[in-house]
Amino acid sequence: MRFLKSLLGKQSAPEPPRGPAKGPISDAEFRRNVARGAADGVAANTQRLAEKLAATPPAHPGDLFYVLGRLSHSAMMSALIDWQGGIDPRPRLAVIPEAYNRALAVRPDILVGHANPGLVAVLSGMLGWGLPFETAPPPEEERKFALLWLDRWVIAGLASPDCWPAMATATPLKGTFIAKTLGDYRALLTGEGDPQVAIRRCIANFERRATHPAFTNAATEMGPGRYNMLSIDVVLATIMKQRGLVSGTVHDWVWD
Repeated sequence: MRFLKSLLGKQSAPEPPRGPAKGPISDAEFRRNVARGAADGVAANTQRLAEKLAATPPAHPGDLFYVLGRLSHSAMMSALIDWQGGIDPRPRLAVIPEAYNRALAVRPDILVGHANPGLVAVLSGMLGWGLPFETAPPPEEERKFALLWLDRWVIAGLASPDCWPAMATATPLKGTFIAKTLGDYRALLTGEGDPQVAIRRCIANFERRATHPAFTNAATEMGPGRYNMLSIDVVLATIMKQRGLVSGTVHDWVWD
């Protein structure tokens, strides 16, 4: 409403004088800020979820799915920061299946029509959470949404070798780099070529997310921009874990 009044001619109050512009924050401060925000996000969304589940009747499944997504996003960011620092991320991740299972006990239909849980589904498969996510390849209409298309193909490919042949020719309408990302994941997943070469390609792709425009609007846990230095390539870690491979980098899962 304030925005509309402004457009209609109402004068807003003058801005207070601004001090000198601050320079960019250090990497350490950025890490602290992200870690603090992630912890706050977990706490706030855990409370929101409890309130929605306690309502009579319980909240709409779409609302619950949204809150679960926000909680998972924050929990993953906390976990990935620990992982990057050599700390077991499983305690941070544990809140995700706990929250999903609490919600599913009240509303078993939460996941109906919500087939893109992203990295939550990847972690569920890697860590044996057993959450009932849909794992089918993306429908044709999702080719125009490159990041969604990548998520869905990764989830399907990790869940079922039956999807591997189709992954070889799956391309988004736009997003050459995203197509390359999936192709390199697939090569490692299917055992095509030298695995160490494929691992290095995947790591190089992940590092490019820090500056590549295709990932500008990606979720922070996928490593866009400055978040790249705080993140892990969870998909790469999962594939290596499935195949019994190691890279000697932070992308290895070492906590079993």
